[in-house]
Amino acid sequence: MKKLIIILVSSVLFLLLISCTAGESAGKSPYGSYIYRSYNFLGDLVGDGTIYVNEADSGKVTGNWSIRQIRSCPDCGKQFGSGYLEGYIENDSMFVNLNPTDVEINTMLIGKIKDGKFSGIWRWTDIQNFGFEGTFEATRD
Repeated sequence: MKKLIIILVSSVLFLLLISCTAGESAGKSPYGSYIYRSYNFLGDLVGDGTIYVNEADSGKVTGNWSIRQIRSCPDCGKQFGSGYLEGYIENDSMFVNLNPTDVEINTMLIGKIKDGKFSGIWRWTDIQNFGFEGTFEATRD
């Protein structure tokens, strides 16, 4: 009877340990919904909205976005409105293209993933590689 109780208690502790570890790794996952804010090169807020990142195979990501323009920003590219996104994760960084189907314009989000945040620079470039950049911060919802 004593062995049965020890086995039962050990099993319960093992299951608790596994569930806690799974919860920690899921909390650190870069996939899910983010509240997004973008800033021009002067640091002025130009856009806010949401980004949703789906989990995909081999470090590739897909998702969607919806960002409203807060102030005039002729040099911000196509980051306002809504659309489909594609990108990839490499180590602790994520690279996201907000306009993957547009061959003439790219609006990229390039940033680090840490503590429930995805932050870095947005970079808008045209087909001749001319463009502008600013910063962004996306916080897990």
